[in-house]
Amino acid sequence: MHILSKSTYIKGLQCEKALYMQKKHPYLRDKLSIEQRAKFQRGTDVGVLAHEVFPGGIDMSPNSPSQFSKKAQETWDNLSNPSVNVMYEAVFQYNETLIMLDILVRDGDRWLAVEVKSSLRLSDTYYNDAALQYYVLKGCGVPLSDFRLMYLNGDYVKNGPIDVQQLFKMESVMQYVVDRESYVAKNVERLKAVVALPHAPLVDIGTQCNVPYPCDFQGHCWKHVPKNSFLLTTALDDETLFHDYFNGVNTNAKMLQQLDPDSEETRQIEALETNSYYIDYKTLYSLSPQPKPKSVVYLNLLLNRPAVPELDGTKPYEEMILAFALQGKHEQDAAIDSPPPTYPRRNDMAAESCFVWDCFEDHSRWKEAIDLLIEKLSHYELIVCFTPQNLTTTLLRHEIIRNQTVGYKIFNLFEVLQEARFYHPAIKRGLTLQRLENALFSEAKLFEHSRILLEATSNDLIGYQQAREDLITENEIVAKTYQHLFK
Repeated sequence: MHILSKSTYIKGLQCEKALYMQKKHPYLRDKLSIEQRAKFQRGTDVGVLAHEVFPGGIDMSPNSPSQFSKKAQETWDNLSNPSVNVMYEAVFQYNETLIMLDILVRDGDRWLAVEVKSSLRLSDTYYNDAALQYYVLKGCGVPLSDFRLMYLNGDYVKNGPIDVQQLFKMESVMQYVVDRESYVAKNVERLKAVVALPHAPLVDIGTQCNVPYPCDFQGHCWKHVPKNSFLLTTALDDETLFHDYFNGVNTNAKMLQQLDPDSEETRQIEALETNSYYIDYKTLYSLSPQPKPKSVVYLNLLLNRPAVPELDGTKPYEEMILAFALQGKHEQDAAIDSPPPTYPRRNDMAAESCFVWDCFEDHSRWKEAIDLLIEKLSHYELIVCFTPQNLTTTLLRHEIIRNQTVGYKIFNLFEVLQEARFYHPAIKRGLTLQRLENALFSEAKLFEHSRILLEATSNDLIGYQQAREDLITENEIVAKTYQHLFK
């Protein structure tokens, strides 16, 4: 029976209370976002592909948690079996701590340990979980020749079938994990003691709620914080906000007493107090298109960045255009190029044509989007979008706009609103189109943008249709927002 695992150990390093809640009250976790689920699935898919670097291994994955002990024993037996040279998801338990190592490879009379990551670079968290795995492996008496982290090679270019030997690269972290052994041992004992407590440890909210990852118990731990608390503002960093909070400045009134009345933080708190939003209108209007454009098109690009390149000539995480939606008034625009959506259309958008293109069923067609966009966008004086990316850079990269002089046509609401210091508590953890709609329009129907990408890559015709409809819905939100703010 184990108390800690790799994931709970990392969670405990971030926050002891989160660890306790995970072990004792997991039902209080926040709902996992579609984006997070996609990340987990991506990690699993890359991990399975990495097995091909060391082929012919035995998969030790348990079918259920009840099999952990059985699989740990089988893993141990295989260590002394000369016919077993490679194991995947090898299970080890030591000091009530369980790990499942991605790849374990026989190396003479020792073993090479390999942990796989689906990223292009290594982070502190990856080094920390490698250190825990080394601690368990050493505790189990497994002689190691090396411990390596395997991750994606950003310079690899696909040419034919995936060459896994070139797709991945490895870095030895043996010296690091050896040096961290006593640190890990102390943390294991500390965190085991946390789990054994009769009640959750008294850990107040703080910067650890979002560093290094957003905690999935914020809904529980923050429930005592008023919905209009200054802790939800963004003008000051979290370290400053929490410093004041824990030094007696724990209400909006007290916070306002020590602020400049003309400060951005004051304006944000005032927006909270009136259940509204704040925006620097002077800056906003200075950024508005001048003169007023005669023709406007709303553009929504759906980009995909597969961790493992799908097409020849592409690299890991290289973007491709999966779909786009254009909505605007122009006599040369085609009528809607997708089946009619099942939801009501906005009356004031009815006169605007909508063109939708996608390559959901055949990603190799993605470059067809480039010529289409060049032709369609050339009809308009202004291109309105909403994206955290620099759309000008994206379009230049794909030669959709061929020189910087065309860049002035792009009006990115995301960048404009950030420059105008737009604020609403809904955007505390980042400005998204759905959060923006929630801030501006009470009738907003929210869904995650990442859901569209999941639908578009679902290999399911129903998913494809829903992705097209959601793509149009997002474009309508862009149009509605632009018209609300600038017309």
